[in-house]
Amino acid sequence: MTTQLNRQDLKAACLEMLDQVAIEHPAGHQGKLAARYVLRSQAGDRIELMFEKGEKVSANLWIERRYAEALASEGIICREYPAASLFAKKGAEGKKTYGRHSALKPMRSLANSDLLRFTIERVSQLQSILDHLRTERV
Repeated sequence: MTTQLNRQDLKAACLEMLDQVAIEHPAGHQGKLAARYVLRSQAGDRIELMFEKGEKVSANLWIERRYAEALASEGIICREYPAASLFAKKGAEGKKTYGRHSALKPMRSLANSDLLRFTIERVSQLQSILDHLRTERV
């Protein structure tokens, strides 16, 4: 029987795993809210990842859709964020808003691409995603 980790412990375990397999993104991490990474696949692809580590949100991992599309049907909670929806809504002052987590903006590959956001509920889910990304050929 697997013991479910609380949100804080789950995020700590996920961050530890990401620190082991990926390098910190050149834009750095975003304080207490997000951790930005670059993962190299076996094919040499440079895959940007953004992990939400804030206390008030789930353990969400953002990935460019083209790398993770096959994972969307693997039983991990997943939401699509198409590039076409960027700046589609207006904020309180009438200006168009980005429509995604602000930590994605400085990331060259994630800022304006079609994305998938996976909600990680178990460390094994993150392991499956990372294993897929490391061996994926796009």
